[in-house]
Amino acid sequence: MKKGSADLLAAGFGITVAMWAVAYVGRLPVVEAPSFLIGLAALAAPVAGGWIAGTRGTRGWKGGAASGAIAGLLNLLVIGSLISGDTPNAIHPGAAVWAPLSIAAMALLGALGAAAGAKRFDPARPAPPWTAWFARVATAATFLLLVAGGVVTSNQAGLAVVDWPNSFGYNMFLYPVTRMTGGIYYEHAHRLLGSLVGLTTLVLAIHLLRTESRAWVKRVAIAAFALVVLQGILGGLRVTGKFTLSDDPAFTEPNIYLAVAHGILGQVFFAVMATLAAIVSPTWTSPRAAAPHRAASTDRGLGATLVALLVVQLALGALQRHLAWGLWIHLTLAFAVAGLAVAVGVRAWGIHPDKPELARAGKILMGVTALQFGLGFGAFVVTGGLTGSAISGAWNVVVRTAHHGTGAILLAAAVVCVAWGRRLVALPLQRPFDTASASEGLSSAR
Repeated sequence: MKKGSADLLAAGFGITVAMWAVAYVGRLPVVEAPSFLIGLAALAAPVAGGWIAGTRGTRGWKGGAASGAIAGLLNLLVIGSLISGDTPNAIHPGAAVWAPLSIAAMALLGALGAAAGAKRFDPARPAPPWTAWFARVATAATFLLLVAGGVVTSNQAGLAVVDWPNSFGYNMFLYPVTRMTGGIYYEHAHRLLGSLVGLTTLVLAIHLLRTESRAWVKRVAIAAFALVVLQGILGGLRVTGKFTLSDDPAFTEPNIYLAVAHGILGQVFFAVMATLAAIVSPTWTSPRAAAPHRAASTDRGLGATLVALLVVQLALGALQRHLAWGLWIHLTLAFAVAGLAVAVGVRAWGIHPDKPELARAGKILMGVTALQFGLGFGAFVVTGGLTGSAISGAWNVVVRTAHHGTGAILLAAAVVCVAWGRRLVALPLQRPFDTASASEGLSSAR
């Protein structure tokens, strides 16, 4: 993986995430889009990705072809499910043809999109921050995984697949798509998305280890990969309770407490990925020094308190979703968290209008807080908090899952807002932004 591969990685992984998002959402019961429409929308992704590579990159159609080929390789994670048969782990005779053909088709679509996009290429326009774009793709993939996890919990499908890492005796990547119905689809799709996020995080970490000059950023990338591995293990052990390949319930011990830990860690991991996307952005890596401000100490204290309270609040939310415990504590703390989040957002926006990144982070934090507060009330209603009788059906799942996903966004928004505050605002009478310890290699990041 060479230093100049960030554009191919951003486009290739971006195409894959878009295709998987279309396929996953399209098959949800609340959507139930026709198969041909899902297929057309998915195939539009490599063309669109190639077009972006052509308009913003310098490789022309070759860059689009390479990006499409990367997406084709990643899609092998699901090709096995499409051509698998009724015999567990039997290799389909056509696999030797399907695999290279699918990669070639993706490369062709990417090349076509890039060839069209190259006609609009402007050499005077600055090159995009491809590494930052790749990090944003990884963050988007993580959010898709979080939503899928919320759908699993909302539909009580966490144990729909009884074994792990296999699926009913099949290798996870060879479980037939024709058998993925109901709760099995929710749980198995979540597992497949988890494999994509794990692979994306690994490749991003390797890329940063090879190209990033700041040692502390490399450590963050390594920590992110360690977190996603731990998250995957927790998700699996939630089903089996121990390391075993058996699909016999007599030899498994499902653990609901690991499900709670899995839910909390997933949201923390998303915040880490969002922060990683921020710290590799051009503004962060620029030589611009942080400016001292008398409010810096107060802002840092409020920000740290907000992040801590949000983790507690999300933990209470996980306990409520999995164990139906702590609802009123969760509801009460919501008012304190919302007030503090608005205060932190207002200060970031109002005190530092000359710092667009920090001001924007404050606005996002306030907006997400308002949305999450409304969704929290909606979740309270659909679960029977007002009438004593839960609302069944799609609305229950949609509102609860939206509340779960927005909670993760809120934590990420808070962490990113705090991070930008530390990057752009220094404590008074101190050296602005200690590049030796907090942003090693900042001046040579480019």
